[in-house]
Amino acid sequence: MTIRFEDEENERLRSMAEAEGLSMAQVVRLAVDERATRLSVHSRLTDAWGPIPQAELDRAARSLGMEQSRAAS
Repeated sequence: MTIRFEDEENERLRSMAEAEGLSMAQVVRLAVDERATRLSVHSRLTDAWGPIPQAELDRAARSLGMEQSRAAS
């Protein structure tokens, strides 16, 4: 698989890899794993509690210092 990034994304990825002492591929793999984990947790929560209102997701995101638009993703 080949992933093509915009120049700005490539530079951010390169900077992250350098800062963490990892390869760019390792950083991408970690990001995929973190995303899969987040989706799994969200799915388990909605299975247990039903739909979670966006306002609650936004509040949780703020408390974790995340961008609100990423909280439900």
